[in-house]
Amino acid sequence: MLVNIHSADSKGDIITLAEELKVEFRDKTVVVPVGFQCDGASVPRFLWSTVSPQVDPRTLRGAVVHDYLYRNLVPEWTRKEADELFYELIRADGLSWWKSQKAYWGVRLFGSGAWQE
Repeated sequence: MLVNIHSADSKGDIITLAEELKVEFRDKTVVVPVGFQCDGASVPRFLWSTVSPQVDPRTLRGAVVHDYLYRNLVPEWTRKEADELFYELIRADGLSWWKSQKAYWGVRLFGSGAWQE
């Protein structure tokens, strides 16, 4: 996955997708278009000691896809599926089971407000 990381804002670095990102999960596909921007993994402050909010290759793909699904409310995707896909991608990309569990439960417990926006 090719990204450009630039101009930190109040939440951190801004990531711009430089090539299309296509992910298949169960019987669904999500395609994140070139130019999509996000801030990577949005992690509650109390989890920063184990799941860094900084750009990390182990969470980058999962964070980009998760942010895209949350912002666009793609009709065939549920919030739970978006969170489960996030977990599967960060595990596949090398984040430990323990840290992945914390990241997953962070989005499950605290992501509903972002989904509803």
